[in-house]
Amino acid sequence: MVYYKSNCSKQTLSSFLLAISCGLLSVTTNIQSSIAAERIKLVYGPFACSLSVQSLKTYAETGHITPEFKPYTKFLSEQNLMQLRHWLQKDFDRNVVGIHEYTHSPNGEELLQEIGAVVTTHSKRNGFYAIRSALIQAATKSDDWTIIDVIQQFPTENMQINTKKLFTLKSFWKESNISQQ
Repeated sequence: MVYYKSNCSKQTLSSFLLAISCGLLSVTTNIQSSIAAERIKLVYGPFACSLSVQSLKTYAETGHITPEFKPYTKFLSEQNLMQLRHWLQKDFDRNVVGIHEYTHSPNGEELLQEIGAVVTTHSKRNGFYAIRSALIQAATKSDDWTIIDVIQQFPTENMQINTKKLFTLKSFWKESNISQQ
């Protein structure tokens, strides 16, 4: 076996490895952030349509209904639109550690599986891991975060929402909430 004697000190080698690691980390971070949901695809059985995340963000921030968003508002009452805007604007605490711990707990995983059946990455693929990732990424980006921030961290170009399952999930949660009171 042949050993090469290096003129580099351990400190120089450590600095070099640290610089390479930071460089690779910045490259992978930039790659990851370039893959983010730009559109929300609403699916109901064989029918599908999509809405840009920017249009939804504009509504959340200003209350302005863009021409792209307008056709969807016909299916929502004024009260539902106000509730939607409220939830899109609602700030959540940054507590990244708490989010990480909860989303890895049995209760958190069960909740994410239920939501993941509605919010998917592809037509038949549960969005469990994508939602978990988006939640954690949104919480690391700012002191407080919103649902729009989570959508923008969703790790695919399109976030698919199965509206038929959404109504079922909404009914389930409403019944669960009533039975707990």
